[in-house]
Amino acid sequence: MTEVTVKNVDLSSCDREQVHLVGAIQPHGALLVLEEPTLRIVQASTNSADFLGTPCELLVGQCLDELLGFESTAAIRIQLATKNLNSAFTHLISVPFLSHQDSVVHISGNRIDGLLLMEFERTTDSIKVNPAYEYSSRLQDMIQQLYGGSGLLSFLSVVVEQVRVLSGFERVMVYRFDREGSGEVVAEAKDAALEAYLGLHYPASDVPEPARRLFELSPLRHLPDVDYVPVPLFPDLSPLTDGRPVDLSHSFLRSVSVMYTGYLLNMGVKATLVMPLMKLGKLWGLVSCMHHSEPKYLCYEQRFPLELLSRMISLRIGDLESLDQFAYRVRLDQAHGQLIGEMGRAKSHFEALFGSKINLLNEIDADGAALLEDGKVTLLGKTPSEHQVGLLAKWLVQQDVVVLATHCLPDDFPSAESFSDVASGLLAIRVSLASLTWVMWFRPEVLSETHWAGDPNKPVIINADGQESRLQPRTSFALWKEIVRGHSHPWQDCEIEHASKLRQSLQDILVERSYQLMQLNTELELSNQALNSFVYASFHDLKEPLRGIHNYAELLKLEEGEHLSGQGHQRVETILNLTGRMHHFLEALLQYSNISNVEQDYQACSINRLVEEIIDMLKKTNPDENITVDIQPAMPVMLCNQTGLRVIFQNLITNAIKYNREAVKALKIGCYTTNDTPIFFVQDNGISISPEFHEYIFQPFKRLHGQKEFGGGSGVGLAITQKAIMRQGGRIWIESGEGKGSRFCFTLTPDRSEERG
Repeated sequence: MTEVTVKNVDLSSCDREQVHLVGAIQPHGALLVLEEPTLRIVQASTNSADFLGTPCELLVGQCLDELLGFESTAAIRIQLATKNLNSAFTHLISVPFLSHQDSVVHISGNRIDGLLLMEFERTTDSIKVNPAYEYSSRLQDMIQQLYGGSGLLSFLSVVVEQVRVLSGFERVMVYRFDREGSGEVVAEAKDAALEAYLGLHYPASDVPEPARRLFELSPLRHLPDVDYVPVPLFPDLSPLTDGRPVDLSHSFLRSVSVMYTGYLLNMGVKATLVMPLMKLGKLWGLVSCMHHSEPKYLCYEQRFPLELLSRMISLRIGDLESLDQFAYRVRLDQAHGQLIGEMGRAKSHFEALFGSKINLLNEIDADGAALLEDGKVTLLGKTPSEHQVGLLAKWLVQQDVVVLATHCLPDDFPSAESFSDVASGLLAIRVSLASLTWVMWFRPEVLSETHWAGDPNKPVIINADGQESRLQPRTSFALWKEIVRGHSHPWQDCEIEHASKLRQSLQDILVERSYQLMQLNTELELSNQALNSFVYASFHDLKEPLRGIHNYAELLKLEEGEHLSGQGHQRVETILNLTGRMHHFLEALLQYSNISNVEQDYQACSINRLVEEIIDMLKKTNPDENITVDIQPAMPVMLCNQTGLRVIFQNLITNAIKYNREAVKALKIGCYTTNDTPIFFVQDNGISISPEFHEYIFQPFKRLHGQKEFGGGSGVGLAITQKAIMRQGGRIWIESGEGKGSRFCFTLTPDRSEERG
């Protein structure tokens, strides 16, 4: 352990100082450290003689009954057996019993690290203690007044007035912490001559983390005299703590930090009493009592009503904050139910989040919202750009959280400074851990003027005076104004809970949809297998009788042709044409069905080489066509199913040649990249296709032209092409305008392109 002294303290010392291991106490009491179950004294404060009549050197090694007698020690053993003293400073003996030098000594204690710490305080005649019934009557009156207030701030204004009356301190403040640890004086009662602190903000370093942790452990902390001289323990280290100072976290008498006393001296404070205010087990704030004119000591009997009052105040704070948020919470719950109901009815599980009437912005205090799902960004209201939302998502992944709320996003994520006007506040939930799916809410920047008690950037100053370094906590508490930028209104607990509930509901829906989709896929697989079997059987069952009809028509034409009338010849030709078309249709149907049965054997394939082979073959089979092809030389080598890819390019290139009336049929084949996704294209100078038919042409057996135009066909080529592309995880679309030819584009993997054709 590194001891914090005036020689090594710096600006971070507040958060490093181990104030629970100081090895000293305040002088208004004495401390004994005992081992159990023998109750042998292993350490004693060096002022033991003043309180117990025996010097510390003689106490160490004695058993407690030698000091207090068998009867008193037996009473203590009974309470030790019945009380849990592990987590809080606890009153041991209900009736003060130990008399020494005409005074009454009060005993209390706690257990820690296997040791028993017993503390002794003396009540003298110079301190007036009101009778118990008087305190009880006063507490009842105070409680009635406290419960008479409406709203949290009204309640706290009554709190400070009543605590000031009960404690007698010259100033009483309620100090509320924010999520970052800094705080604000939200209520104050004081002597008229004192400077007002109400509304001032204090940086987190004024109440550092070790101090906040210790405040959580005890219902009250008391410093009767800021100028006290610490009383060390004897010996310095206990033989039972492995060379470490005894832990005084729960000790009421524990000596305080030199930073704290220096801070109070600079404020002109002579004595303090601080009561922590807890909410749901966490430190919400402090009731801070200060005396400026002189030291002020409250004995146990005077402090006890304040302890009870602080616990009641903590409970009431939670109730009032809940009441203040109740109506808002109800509206958020209703909005949550409506969203989930819409999601159950919507085609897409996220479609309902961006509806015109019911959406992510219903009821919640946010100006914009965004959904990022597998690289696709959907925006609602006032938001950053799609690109900026993508950057936010990458940053969120690095935070390793599933729910994040910040009202100072530029401080946490500096790149957000460029869009702080719309998103200084961010509330985000990660819906899916398996994929990059985030829902975000945004709040705009709210410029504010914060009043600090002195410059918050200079909480500690170290002055050099010759060879000595002297610690000086912040000396200026004058009003210091700061214009705060890059901050929004903080997110309330109920808003964060609303986001967390929505995340859980979305996950439940996704799990249910995944299960339903798995069932549908299973049923579809079985249906496809049955359909393929039917198509295969139909092809073979129909092929033979169809071939027979065609052959008999040929024989009829050959053998009886000279006897047939003109109308008879025409009818025979019609039979031959119809059987030919039927045969071609059955072949196309079988080919379309067989695409699903092609084994997806992925291998590295040179796209350029594959396209060159197809072009060479088509030129040989169309020797009379004037075909020019511009093949982009830099198409990638990629993993794909070569058989399926050959079908894709062959059909697209064949169509580019077939549906073309130009004397020179010019084709361009290539690839470009969008969002790291390769996009292939086959472009021609042939006929154009109106936008209303862009989806129609990919349906099986659909043609835009008559059976005899452009060489006829079954209308299944593009359907086969689309199916082959989808089998490899891609998609296909057409770009075509009047008189501009057509350009077919496709991917071979799930793409994140914003182009949708």
